[in-house]
Amino acid sequence: MTKPLRALIVEDSKDDAELLLRELRHGGFDPDYVQVETSEAMSSELSARTWDIVFADYTMPHFNAIDALALLHNIGLDLPFIIVSGTIGEDRAVKAMKAGAHDYIFKGNLKRLIPAVERELRDAVVRRKRLQAEKTVHRLAYTDPVTELPNRTKFIEYIKETVAVGLQEHHSVGLLIMDIDRFKDVNNTLGYASGDALLRQIGVRLRSTLSGQELVARLGSDEFGILVPRLTSANDIEQFVKNIQNILEAPFVIDGIPIAVEASIGAALWPDHADEEALLQRADIAMYHSKQMMSGYAVYSPEYNLYSSKKLSLMAELRDAIDQSGQLLLHFQPKVEIATGRIVGTEALVRWQHPRLGLLMPDKFIAICENTGLMNTLTRWVLTEALNHCQAARQEGVLSQVSVNFSARSLHNKNLPEVIENILKAIGTEPDRLTIEITESAIMLDPNCAEKNLTALSRMGIHLSIDDFGTGYTSLANLKRLPVNEIKIDKSFVINMLNDKSDAMIVRSVINIGHTFGMRVVAEGVESKEILDALADLGCDEAQGYYISRPQACELLRKWSATSPWKFPTASS
Repeated sequence: MTKPLRALIVEDSKDDAELLLRELRHGGFDPDYVQVETSEAMSSELSARTWDIVFADYTMPHFNAIDALALLHNIGLDLPFIIVSGTIGEDRAVKAMKAGAHDYIFKGNLKRLIPAVERELRDAVVRRKRLQAEKTVHRLAYTDPVTELPNRTKFIEYIKETVAVGLQEHHSVGLLIMDIDRFKDVNNTLGYASGDALLRQIGVRLRSTLSGQELVARLGSDEFGILVPRLTSANDIEQFVKNIQNILEAPFVIDGIPIAVEASIGAALWPDHADEEALLQRADIAMYHSKQMMSGYAVYSPEYNLYSSKKLSLMAELRDAIDQSGQLLLHFQPKVEIATGRIVGTEALVRWQHPRLGLLMPDKFIAICENTGLMNTLTRWVLTEALNHCQAARQEGVLSQVSVNFSARSLHNKNLPEVIENILKAIGTEPDRLTIEITESAIMLDPNCAEKNLTALSRMGIHLSIDDFGTGYTSLANLKRLPVNEIKIDKSFVINMLNDKSDAMIVRSVINIGHTFGMRVVAEGVESKEILDALADLGCDEAQGYYISRPQACELLRKWSATSPWKFPTASS
């Protein structure tokens, strides 16, 4: 059976073109071709239809292969380009390959033609898939999948760019954060699909208030950000707030049900209230003040930051908790290999048993560590405790890896490889028992330092994982260069993948991207058998989530594993 092939032949000799076509037909192809010999004719044909491959003579009276390559690249087409020439020499071949040709073949030796065509057609398919995957990752990085608005990452970039322009042109910048009041009631009453529909409609209305310069973004959950790049006075920001409140007045209709929406809005100005780094935080403080006071909106004022003293107190207590035994503890959540049902590892998650406030989750104190010198100290404690548990389990015959999350501050510690090596030696644990999880945003904060540390850790034999993949932005070029063993799909995509086509597409794309680069893929947020089965169908390697097990203390996890359908591998198994 012949294979159709749309071939554009750049050649001034009909006899040579016929020899080329005859060889293609002998090789099992059925060429649908056009022969051109000028730049104008080639440009016209490229515009008129799609092509699978281009063949070109190196030199012709009015045109040559280098010109044809330049024309192809100028219009943004990536097609297999093979030079078939009787005059090409080694120097010309090198020049042609540097210009972007994929192969060159002598007209007197057309036996190489068919293997070259088949190879380049295969490579073209791979390039198209990678390009599509990179476009998908780029969209995930900068676009909120529910509202199609820019996301937090893009919003932060816009803040930096806008402040830079404001500094140059000597004008103020305004930032608004809007949080939907009682949005949880919508999700609980009408369901998450209706909640998402409401968010989309709110996004549409917010965009309608923009004049073209302002930017609206969804920052997360029910929170939106609006950036006003040019203010003439502080009163301007209040007018924007009133405009937003006006467009929210009319009820939103979801599945025939009218829903009244109220919001709390906080505003902060650059340079009046903060530099670019703290502007978002100041607007957030103002928003929480407006919510607390039920005032509708508030413009930032220093006295609104009422939690500073509490945070300072908590920071001091956390320092003592790290130094003293008994307050900090680890819970472990297993990761299961989907194909076999084996527990292949656990993720160590720190908890703080506060003497007054009770059991505190990481979101209550990790941010404090990030902004102080405590982060590296806490990370060393977690790493040491996790490896001690792993080593103790191994001595009992249980073979498993342990994963530890590393923050941006810890990842960019220049002494990180040495610190980890010393801990491993002190405990007597092999490096391949440890997996270090880092987020995309942590990597991109300082890519050069991150790459240096990750490369050193990988050479030690430590496994590396990118956590929450899809919520930040790591280009495929960076992903290929980094010595990463696995990527973890963020649970926000996994949880709704059975009900949301966009989330399902994202999960599928991340699995394909990971496998393309030879990495294992772990899905977080697996909360039902149906989701686990869907992930198995997509070829996902590992799963983690409440359907398998909640994070538990080590002793409870061992008891759980004795009766669960998932088992730890042992030395005897």
